[in-house]
Amino acid sequence: MARASLMRTRPETLWNGQGPYLWAAAAVAAVAGLAIGVLSARLPEPENAAAAQPRTSSAAVIPAASHSAPVTTWPSAGNAAALTITAQQTLVVDTALLNVFNTFLLKPGDDRAERLKAYLKSRLPATAWAEAVQLAERYQTYMQAHDDLLAAQHLNRDMQASTVDIERIAIWREQRDRVRQRLLGERVVQAWYQNDDAQLDQVVQEWRQRVADAQGVALQGERYPVPHWSNPAEEEKHRQYMVGVLQGVVTRYAMRRAQ
Repeated sequence: MARASLMRTRPETLWNGQGPYLWAAAAVAAVAGLAIGVLSARLPEPENAAAAQPRTSSAAVIPAASHSAPVTTWPSAGNAAALTITAQQTLVVDTALLNVFNTFLLKPGDDRAERLKAYLKSRLPATAWAEAVQLAERYQTYMQAHDDLLAAQHLNRDMQASTVDIERIAIWREQRDRVRQRLLGERVVQAWYQNDDAQLDQVVQEWRQRVADAQGVALQGERYPVPHWSNPAEEEKHRQYMVGVLQGVVTRYAMRRAQ
């Protein structure tokens, strides 16, 4: 009887002394549980690790695996990690590859091509390496042709706004583009130069329009929309930007290598 009486009276004691606190704690726990349930519903866990990885393209691309440790005396600057190959171990042509080429080929020294070849061999499987070496040779041929065309047109980066000959630059660009297509191919040209060519095209068109406006001449075709600023300093800043773009594209590879 005493035990039965104790079992009956303990709930009453708890309720009378601590009941409100227990009730509040239970309510808080219920709310927290509901919140966790909502968060879990909104942020489901991925089924596997692969599902959480971002998708870059429909083509299978894997990082180029290192076959040996890179030689520490060669420049790396993280470029090796950017080299990629397909699942079939063929070369992916992108701007990262061009940056690796330039890291070596725009350095002084007669052995730069051999150093590039050896560096690529340490980073790429056989199939991709053979493709990279062939493309590097074609790129070096293009670099020389690029400089020869600039010399033939008497163009160099010393131009100023007052000495810009936009028509001569346009003629050189057409010649350069034909050489690019012949030596590098459409796929490489698009991957390496699409953005730069779009920027150059805008500058050439705007410069032509500004010259025509200053001379009171109407150009054939649709008028290019020339931007203007009420602040002369901003107008001059934009003009110098265009000069900088033109100076950059007519800089010879030989000069870049000497810098």
